[in-house]
Amino acid sequence: IHVLESGTPKVGVPSLLVIGGIWEPAERAIPIHNLELHVVSFSFRGRGLSSTPEHGYDLEDHLSDIRRVVKACKLDDYCVLGFSRGAAYTLGWYFAKESQISGLILVDQAPIHRKIPHESLDFWCNMVYQGVPVANYMRTAAFKGLSNDANEHDFTSELALIDCPVCLFEGTSTQSKMPSGLNADTRALYSENVKNISFVEFANSGHMIPDEETDKYLEEIERFIETLRW
Repeated sequence: IHVLESGTPKVGVPSLLVIGGIWEPAERAIPIHNLELHVVSFSFRGRGLSSTPEHGYDLEDHLSDIRRVVKACKLDDYCVLGFSRGAAYTLGWYFAKESQISGLILVDQAPIHRKIPHESLDFWCNMVYQGVPVANYMRTAAFKGLSNDANEHDFTSELALIDCPVCLFEGTSTQSKMPSGLNADTRALYSENVKNISFVEFANSGHMIPDEETDKYLEEIERFIETLRW
């Protein structure tokens, strides 16, 4: 598992573990690494510079990648940011209760871990984002693994068990080429079930908030971390 780590842990300030989207390698979090925080990002199996097993792409397999990163970087009492599918892995890791987590930032994602339908494989394998083939970041074997190995897990019934602060980032622009992954019902789901939750709207973004409103994205991450200081 390839890991990027910047900054050093500070007393009273949570470290930040960044869990990227479906195809994102660790390097996609570099703008966050420029913040004056202790930041850790990584590439899941089959992405970036991490190795690519032929099988092992269900939720628990990805949680085992997170487990290795948390152990290697000695993270404890830290905040986790999960973007897109990474937010589903973030919820899975939180409910695993294997380390102390002080806060969660969930970015534009419903509380569901899904598999890739077989009929969508060609779309993902041939997707081009910002002029770059996504296959440059994630191997075909990994996409196939998410189709063959992954099972759906809906975390809705567990949301009420979250006992740390949560911030949900949501893109609300209707003009974006890649629309938000949230809707009014999903927002209400979070609002009604998570006790300590706040919301940040990104009016000029659809789903790809980190790219469409980078400055505000970084500012809101810093703002949330500031609320977690002790």
